[in-house]
Amino acid sequence: MFKILLISFSLILITFSACKKNEVNNNADAEGYRTITQASDTREYIVHVPTSYDANTATPLVINYHGFGGNAANFMTEVGAFNTVANNNNFIVAYPQGVERTKGGAEWDPGDNGNQSIQDNDVYFTKQLIANISQEFNIDPNKIYATGYSNGGMMAYGLACAQADQIAAVGIMSGTMLQGTCNTNNYTSVIHFHGADDDVLPYNGNQDFEAIPDVVNFWLNHNNIPAASLVSAQLDAGDVQKDVYTGGNDNTDYHLYKMNKGRHVWFNETIDGKNSNQILWEFLSAYSLLD
Repeated sequence: MFKILLISFSLILITFSACKKNEVNNNADAEGYRTITQASDTREYIVHVPTSYDANTATPLVINYHGFGGNAANFMTEVGAFNTVANNNNFIVAYPQGVERTKGGAEWDPGDNGNQSIQDNDVYFTKQLIANISQEFNIDPNKIYATGYSNGGMMAYGLACAQADQIAAVGIMSGTMLQGTCNTNNYTSVIHFHGADDDVLPYNGNQDFEAIPDVVNFWLNHNNIPAASLVSAQLDAGDVQKDVYTGGNDNTDYHLYKMNKGRHVWFNETIDGKNSNQILWEFLSAYSLLD
């Protein structure tokens, strides 16, 4: 059972503040820059449209959340291989910008606090983001996915709990799950990449962060995925351990890639002959809200 962490989100983000300076906001200079305005609040995002996009064809959407203190434009550059995968596989990617509230840097609060405010509720903001993008582009509503790095991965996990009626599957890069309530009537497939040597969100956890194996166990229980379904493989001469759990409610699965030499990064390397960004997309795209 997933253990609820008895610490505040503000305390959690002290760790991120110590390891990464806030990035200068240069989003407005990026191709694909967009804004959403509600009352006096404005939120930013960048949308990457694949070269093969056809307005007559419903197209999948991936929302990719940057880490704490991050910047959407810089993050899009850092994970540029993901846009290449988007071009090759014809899906749209949105890079939303977090906001600085009380924690000293642009961040994501994964929980739904019930406020219908794009500034104060990132789950609500995500719903408005999807609606905004869908007004401009032909989005397949059954193939909307969330991914994220570090604090952005926390946000993706939060959406799997709070917005599973819109999010078909989630992908986590060097993130973890925070305390909160999951909708027990919705089930979401998850793929998670994590470094064994992650010194920000340690694989085995610490006094602030849950161990990744405990997060896995939470999702096995939540999705009713049999632990006995586990199939493990050692890839790249043991540099990567792949654990696959299958057969949960609504055909949900959980895939874990433990990068045995990995640190706290968005993984861009090749795993067993295939780029990790392509692995991420192939996992996400296998799931639909219609399944």
